[in-house]
This record gives sequence, C-alpha cells and structure tokens, in this order.
Amino acid sequence: MPAAFAVTNRLANPVLRRVLRSPLGARVGRRLAVVRYTGRRTGRPHELVVQYVRDGSTVWILVGAAERKTWWRNLTEPADVELWVAGAHLRARAVAVEGDAAGLATYRAVVPAAPADPAGVVLVRADVVAG
Repeated sequence: MPAAFAVTNRLANPVLRRVLRSPLGARVGRRLAVVRYTGRRTGRPHELVVQYVRDGSTVWILVGAAERKTWWRNLTEPADVELWVAGAHLRARAVAVEGDAAGLATYRAVVPAAPADPAGVVLVRADVVAG
C-alpha cells in the first residue's frame, strides 16, 4: 500500500467516519459518505469513506482505481449496506456495476472530472430502501 493511502486509511478516514456519522456530517458530507458493508467471505462489517453523487433514491459511488481496490468486490452480487449521507443514516441495496454509461453520466453531471469513458469504470449503485 503506497504511503499516501496508508496515511489516509489509518489516520484521516477514522476521523472522517466519525464526523460524517455525526450532525456535522450534514455540512461536511456534501460529497463524502460512509458506507458500511459486510465482507462476503468473513461476514465481518467494514466501513469506508467514499465520494458519492445522489440522484433521488439512488446513491452512486465511483470506485477510483478499481483494479487496485478490493472492497467493491464484496458487492458484485446485490447486498444490504448502510450509508451516512449528508448526516443522514440510510439503508440501501447496493451492487457494483462495471461500464454503466448511464450511471457514469449521472455521476459526471455533478463531478465533471470523473472519467468520460465508461470502459473499465466501476460504480456502486446503492438504492435507498424505505424504513
């Protein structure tokens, strides 16, 4: 793991996770969210900070450098997740999708710097569940 990722994962993310789950998350979490998912093999819960775009009841998460990351592989089949988005705790059904042009277009409408070509791009689509 490169040094920058280690610093982010071990120092910044624990602080961000706590802030994003608090009332301050409504201000800080305009583009950052916490996602909690369960490991497919271990059954253990995992949490991470992600950048997201919300489109109605759908939350899109772009997996940057997906070829170097493994977390999204826990969502290759639809799975229940918890999200803290803009200070709100939400339950959702999520699945990782590769090359989804419509999802990427939705994401790029808010984050123009996102890749333009959907080839090789992995997004997590999380559909918020009522209740």
